[in-house]
Amino acid sequence: MPSVYLTKVKPMKFQKQLSQLINSDDIIKTLPQIEIFYCTKDHNHFNRRLQQRAINWDMIKLAIAYGKFKYHCYAKTWTLLYQNLQFTAYEKFINRLKRLRIIAANYYEDENIKLSTAYWAYDLRR
Repeated sequence: MPSVYLTKVKPMKFQKQLSQLINSDDIIKTLPQIEIFYCTKDHNHFNRRLQQRAINWDMIKLAIAYGKFKYHCYAKTWTLLYQNLQFTAYEKFINRLKRLRIIAANYYEDENIKLSTAYWAYDLRR
C-alpha cells in the first residue's frame, strides 16, 4: 500500500501577492500616466537602478498612490512610510515596502508623472 505524503502548500511569493492587490486597487487605477524621464547622457539609468535596487513597477505605483508626497529641490517625491500602509491591504508588506522613495521631475506642465529615480531611503528615522 503506497504511503500518502502530505505536501505543504507554498505561500504565494511577495511579488505575485503584491501584483494581485495592486491590480484590484481602485486608488492605483486612477493614477495619472507614469513615464520615465530620460537623461540625454544615460537613457537606461532608471531601469538599471530599479533592477539594482530590487524595485518593480508595482512598488512604484504603490508609493505614488500611498506614499507621503513632498516637493524637494525642484522635484516631486513620494516616500512610503510605516504609517501610510498601516491600515491598508498592504499592511502585511510593511517591512518590505517602507522607506521606498520615488523621485519625479517637476518642471513639466502636463499631468503625467516623469520618474527620474527610485531608491530605498535608509536614512529615515525608525
